[in-house]
Parts: sequence; C-alpha cells; structure tokens
Amino acid sequence: MPNYREVLELAEKILVEKHRWKTEGSFPPISLDPIKAKIQMKEGFPYARPGEVPLDLGLTREYFHGLLGILREQNPERYEALGKSAEAHGFMFDKFIKRLLENQLTENRFGEDWGKEGSLLFFFLVQSLKPTFEFHAESWRRKQKEISFPHGFCPFCGGLPGMGEIREEGRRVLHCPLCATEWDFPRMKCPYCWNEDQENFTYFEVEGEAGCRVDICLHCRRYLKTIDTREKEGPLDWEVEDYLTLYLDHLAQEEGFIRPPKLFVEGR
Repeated sequence: MPNYREVLELAEKILVEKHRWKTEGSFPPISLDPIKAKIQMKEGFPYARPGEVPLDLGLTREYFHGLLGILREQNPERYEALGKSAEAHGFMFDKFIKRLLENQLTENRFGEDWGKEGSLLFFFLVQSLKPTFEFHAESWRRKQKEISFPHGFCPFCGGLPGMGEIREEGRRVLHCPLCATEWDFPRMKCPYCWNEDQENFTYFEVEGEAGCRVDICLHCRRYLKTIDTREKEGPLDWEVEDYLTLYLDHLAQEEGFIRPPKLFVEGR
C-alpha cells in the first residue's frame, strides 16, 4: 500500500512515543472502586465520564507538542501548514482539549471549518489523550473480575468503538480507540444505533484480505472495521490494525458510510 507509506511511518513513530510516554510518564491517580464499577455497568453507564478521567493538562500539552514535533521532522511542509491554520483559527490547546472532553468537537466539523488541516489537528488532539486514558483504563481493568457490559460504548470511558473483532465461537468483541478497553457485544446489533433488524446489516471485504471486513448498518449508515482473529495467528495490536486497514475506511467512506462523528456516547 504505497499510498499509505507516509501515514504508516508517522503512525509507527507516534506509537513508539506513546509507549515511551506511558512507561516513563507520571499520571495523576484515579479512584478505583470495583463496587462502583459493578453498579455503573449494571445500570449502563461508563465508569468515568471523559472529564472525570484525571488529566495533567501540562503534561498532556507537552505530549501534544511532542507529537507535532514528530510531524515536523517527517513532513515540514505539512507541519507549517498546520501551524498557519491553527494560528488563523485562534487555536489554544487547553480550550480545545476541554471541548473535546466535553464531546463538543467532531472531526467532521474540524474538516468543514479548517479543511484537511482540521482533520489532522483533531487526530493529534485525540492522540494526546491516549497515554493517560490507556494508563487509567489498564489500572481499572486489573481491578475487575469480569466486564459484563452489553452496550455499544466503552464501559470505562464511554468511548464509541473503533474496531470490532470476531473470536472463537463467533463472539464479537468491541475495542475502544481511546483507552484500549474491550468488551463483548452481540454480533447482530449495531453498536451505534442499536438496530437489530438483520435486513439492515451488510458487510464487504477485499479479495485476498482474509479476516478483514467492514460491517455496515444501513439504518444509521455507520460502519465498523472488523477483524476475524479466528483466521489470524498471534495476538494483535488493535491500534496497529486500525492503521493497517486505512484502505477499508477509504472504501467505506467512498460508498457514503461514516464513522461516529463524536468520540464519546452522549447522555451517559
């Protein structure tokens, strides 16, 4: 996939930096209460709303600028264009990250208002949250004996799923793109609109790409990239898989299907 070479090289460097940051960074503590978690999951609420996840704003800002530094090294022209666009639109990290956590920002709106640089900036804002959210979600999951949560959003942070997985015995597992939590969800149910009408479900796959497909809900026109790990060997890194299947996003969006416009479920 030569067209994706530059994107994948950038993604690789970002993943390495995230791992380093999680290993060496210091994160503010989160209150971990298994009883609260059990009650929240039973009542259909995530353990922590996005704004409740402890966030060191200064460290998050530092990490954000470090990611932009990776872009500057790899593509100085794109970095300069992003900087000019951010200046023209009065971008301030603290203000925009707060709006993101309040679920007020969407990639589509960024793209409409800022053009392609808006989508890139949205991407880096989301990336800046991942070390903190993943760190706290890992701590939270270690406290849980099991995660029973039949809803289409992350039981820890309320994030909407980024990818799905089919495991042995046909189980479907959803993956949170922000904190990396995974949970079981019915195969014949849309995680985004909860449609269960089988006539409104379809999928497509690319010839020669065994085990990778796109599940589509015709009711809400949203799609979910899905990996059938029964046809794969070894453990998978889901963030890596998301980047490696960017061509599926392109094909789905060319047909008019969309991803959820916001990061988090609303009203929970």
